[in-house]
Amino acid sequence: MKRLIWLALLAMLPGAVASADEPMARRADPWVPPAARIRSAEPPTEGAALQGQVVDKLRRRFDAADPRRYGSITRDQAQRAGLGFVSQHFERIDTRRSGSVSFDELRAYLARRSTER
Repeated sequence: MKRLIWLALLAMLPGAVASADEPMARRADPWVPPAARIRSAEPPTEGAALQGQVVDKLRRRFDAADPRRYGSITRDQAQRAGLGFVSQHFERIDTRRSGSVSFDELRAYLARRSTER
């Protein structure tokens, strides 16, 4: 009996029951706010623009890991900032063997790594 009551209540919820031929966009989760469901009309970023966005985001995270603005970070700072890739490849990035890596060293390592593949 309880199961029947729950099913009846569930059927009354808006959007809970949708026909199979109804488009998926109309069957959006009713608990997700409408603003979160809206997709951008612009095409996804590609190529050089995407690369620029990635570099900008990496730069912001790198700068956040360098609170004193020395221009370089240690392995510990990379780990604390969530830059796991940097901390895991620290020895290969730190070509000067200084115990810290600059953003330029990181970019150079990423460029070397992409040409190796």
